Amino acid sequence: MGSGITHPLDTLDAPVPPAWSTPEDQAAVEQRVRHYLHALGVVAGPEVEILVQQVLKRVELQATVAQLGEPLEIAIEETHRLLDRWLIAELGLEAEPDRLAAARAAVLGGHVPGWTQRWAGLSETPLTEVLQAARFQAVPERAPLTMEASAIDLCCHRLARRVLHGLGRLFGFSTVQQAAKGSH
Repeated sequence: MGSGITHPLDTLDAPVPPAWSTPEDQAAVEQRVRHYLHALGVVAGPEVEILVQQVLKRVELQATVAQLGEPLEIAIEETHRLLDRWLIAELGLEAEPDRLAAARAAVLGGHVPGWTQRWAGLSETPLTEVLQAARFQAVPERAPLTMEASAIDLCCHRLARRVLHGLGRLFGFSTVQQAAKGSH
């Protein structure tokens, strides 16, 4: 091997650069998470600080365990995962996506007072009963409608038959088919 060629396993020993190598990158992610939490309804300073730190830790963990894509996108995804995990723990849900979606809608819709304090871990008051009382229907009720049957006219089907028949007549195939029909 030449000096410019390395063995493929040598790359495994090389240290992996951090997902955000500059403090500016981390500051941009932190700022985006703050804005996003504010948009979700988390506005109190201590709550924002606690949740921002939790999200940043999760993004850093993901950066060290797996390859990190776009840090800003990963931070938003981790914020959603953090909210969903809190709701699952608060309600004791197991594989119930409709109830999770309904609880998320109730929380983000502003129908559960004090949820941001509980999510940040600053309140010991359980919100299970409030979440279940303000529960929204994730899927609307069935509203069966009657529909009259209608005939489907496939105009293209008829057109294709006409074109094929015309081509057959052009090449003399239809006279053979008509003669064969007449002899039977």
